[in-house]
Amino acid sequence: MNKKQPMKSKFLFASLLTLLLGALIAVVGPQAYADIWDDDDTMEELVKDIDNGKDNDDSMNWKAFKNSKIFTQEDVETQICIENRQDLSNNLADYEVVRCFEDSDYAYDN
Repeated sequence: MNKKQPMKSKFLFASLLTLLLGALIAVVGPQAYADIWDDDDTMEELVKDIDNGKDNDDSMNWKAFKNSKIFTQEDVETQICIENRQDLSNNLADYEVVRCFEDSDYAYDN
């Protein structure tokens, strides 16, 4: 005896799977990636890790970085430089953090 499952049930099942997968990605996705500064205690350590290729992020989470211990402990000139680089392109790349750490006047270079 050959029973065929109605097409409506297959569509409903596929839709439910898609919805569950989307929800899973939305919940787990943001937690899957740690910020590149999470394993560093100082800006100097972060800069060394970036220079050595251990850390790499060309689109750093500015809100999280701005509130991080590393950023808030850094000198005011470096903070201003990093903020200006973020504002310049609405995006903060790891190499900009390195450049500002090495030379806070980098904020004014184009």
